[in-house]
Amino acid sequence: MTLVSVWLHLLGVVAWIGGLAYQAHVLGPAARRGDARVFAETARRGRPVAWTAIAVVAMTGFYNVTRLGALERVMASGAGLLLAVKFMLVLAAVALAAQRDFAQVPRLGRALAGGEDPGAALRRIAWLDRLVLLLAVGIVYLGVAVSRA
Repeated sequence: MTLVSVWLHLLGVVAWIGGLAYQAHVLGPAARRGDARVFAETARRGRPVAWTAIAVVAMTGFYNVTRLGALERVMASGAGLLLAVKFMLVLAAVALAAQRDFAQVPRLGRALAGGEDPGAALRRIAWLDRLVLLLAVGIVYLGVAVSRA
């Protein structure tokens, strides 16, 4: 069961962060140069996949933490502090992703529907994407560090 949980955890991370990276580095620049409708539609349609992946990552992450052993041993190994920092980074990444998906992407859709310039919404989305991807690098690093502790 532990191997399945780790595999699902990694699959969820790849689906969430991989999809975000694709949108940020391929679709986002294309949207800023041309028609932003494809980006808006892809972001809207990708939302259920991303949030399902986030839920899988959260559930398997909590399960994986329970498999580390006794709390005293985890704290003595230094993994406890690493886990606390990782948890805070995950909360920040999820909050930023929620801001992106539930505030900025709908704002982009409204701008496109109203014939307004989508540039401001695209810039906000790009910044949120960069921040989440930066946090993801730290989260992955801490995940590897915890597994080695």
